[in-house]
Amino acid sequence: MMWEIIGMTIMTSGFDSLNPMAIGQQFVLQGLVKKPRDIWYFILATGVMNFLGGVVFYFSFATIFIQSWTKIIVWLHPYLSTLQIIGAILLFILMGVYLWKQRGPVETQKKITIKGNMTPTALVLLGLGATLSELATAFPYFAFIGWLMNQSFHSILVLCLMIVYNIIYMLPLMGLYAVYCFRREQFDRFYRWIQMQMIRWQRRLIPLILGGIGIYLLILGLF
Repeated sequence: MMWEIIGMTIMTSGFDSLNPMAIGQQFVLQGLVKKPRDIWYFILATGVMNFLGGVVFYFSFATIFIQSWTKIIVWLHPYLSTLQIIGAILLFILMGVYLWKQRGPVETQKKITIKGNMTPTALVLLGLGATLSELATAFPYFAFIGWLMNQSFHSILVLCLMIVYNIIYMLPLMGLYAVYCFRREQFDRFYRWIQMQMIRWQRRLIPLILGGIGIYLLILGLF
């Protein structure tokens, strides 16, 4: 029985650890952090959110969240059009402010951006977002949780297995950080090129994205 538990945990977490969203984001973010070790905020946020998601589904807390969310939607429904219009106006204002600030020389912004502008808070939020976006398609994780539900394990053992699962889940991200530390010079050259491309395109894409979402919300609010 013990080998079955170990095998199931390692097998499912190993498949689940190949998280393209988190790995891809960390590959880019590693070159944008002010200090290399700051990327741990992203790694740990990814693992903790994945662990909490598993706890929510295993202990059936998801039903409570869904019911609460439904009540919130029903309560907001009469004000939804007004909120959409307000959101559109705020996005248009944000777009205008962004365009106003972009009047300076591109070289100045390049010099600032390449130093690294990803704060720990931003890394945590990106880690949470990457995990949430993958939870809906985390079939190995749900298979593991379903298997746990069919067993008669004590809650403490379940939590311990989930912790082990999520440590394995984070291993590729830890490995990517280790590789970066050993090959930092080569990675930094590549990251520098990525940052230059990001600076080049963000002046065009950000206003288009903000304006597009604003127009979409305005149409929903008016019609």
